[in-house]
Amino acid sequence: MEFTIIPYVGAGKVLFGMTSPQISEALYTEPKRFKKFEDDEINVDDYGWCHVYYKNPGVCQAIEFFEPAKVLFMGWDIIGNSFKDIKKLFIKHDRETEFDEAGLTSYKYGISIYAPFAQKNPSDSIEGVLVFEKGYYE
Repeated sequence: MEFTIIPYVGAGKVLFGMTSPQISEALYTEPKRFKKFEDDEINVDDYGWCHVYYKNPGVCQAIEFFEPAKVLFMGWDIIGNSFKDIKKLFIKHDRETEFDEAGLTSYKYGISIYAPFAQKNPSDSIEGVLVFEKGYYE
């Protein structure tokens, strides 16, 4: 499936504020549900190519994508692309992008990139993309 990121709105047919049944209908499939952590109050929906995270009252607040999803941002296919190329893209468009040992986070665009060995091996491929609503990290 292909998902184009719209900062602070969602990605593809999955929009922040949607409920689990609405997302399931939009994606034409039923997810597996699980709790990421034992003390979580709300389940996470697993669609096989993404995890959808909810907040009370059961509305989407973030979407985490991984292969085989195709996730587009500014015309770039993020997953599978090299971290160094995507890092350049974010540096160009968001000078306040934050970097750590496993990737980057852009609060300007509501996107976090996961490349587990990004700092040691910048040519490694990106494994995941988290798209989040405003206030997600507060």
